[in-house]
Amino acid sequence: MYIVIRFSFLFIVLISALQLGTAQQNNQILQEAMTNAKSGDNQKAIEKFEALESHSSADIYYNIGRLYHENNDVANAALNYERALKIDGAHNQANNNLSIIREETDFDIIPVEKMFLIRWWNLLAGSMSANIWMILSLLAAIGLIAAMYFWWIADRSELKKKAFFATVITPVLLGILLALGSTSKLLATNNDYAIIMNKDYDMHEGADDRSPIIKDIEVGTKVEIVDQIDEWIKVVTVDTESGWIKESEIVRI
Repeated sequence: MYIVIRFSFLFIVLISALQLGTAQQNNQILQEAMTNAKSGDNQKAIEKFEALESHSSADIYYNIGRLYHENNDVANAALNYERALKIDGAHNQANNNLSIIREETDFDIIPVEKMFLIRWWNLLAGSMSANIWMILSLLAAIGLIAAMYFWWIADRSELKKKAFFATVITPVLLGILLALGSTSKLLATNNDYAIIMNKDYDMHEGADDRSPIIKDIEVGTKVEIVDQIDEWIKVVTVDTESGWIKESEIVRI
């Protein structure tokens, strides 16, 4: 038993040391990336930031997008700004810079806005990770159990009324928090959106080069993937027009 406990302790210490070493290494890479960016060496800074992608945050994707933007690489800039917003839907700088890209390019697609409530809900859900929403849901569940307990044992009518009120309100709050957590996870794991990476690519009516061309799609355009046949994918643009393009022309967000 002593050997098992000792081994477990040593294992925990080893894992903690490895995590600390990784964090220190990532911090060093981050510092080097910031130094390269300040000195104007955008390409080296991009390489450093992209080395951190497996540990990425909205700010890292935003900085990668900003550096690509400065290099006039519209497609990669839009891709990384969108990835920043996928992690943090309330990232104002990424949102603002995406708007600037749309103004700077010949972007003639007029987006069809989602309903205000849907946009507001998605923005709220994306403001925190699914794990944070799960923790808040757990706290609400504990609060519900506590309220039911006090309602059951309370002698005074005033305390009993408050506990009863809490048992009515808390389940509603718990349901909202669980729904927000589910939406947050869905937004973070949704791989059905992509960015057009090549200039002026043709969108076809069918999954064939000989199919009639519907329109040219500008580089940096965001599309939703709704179907796939071999190397062809069916996409819907933000103005709800649909057509087929080759998968090699896009990168998923």
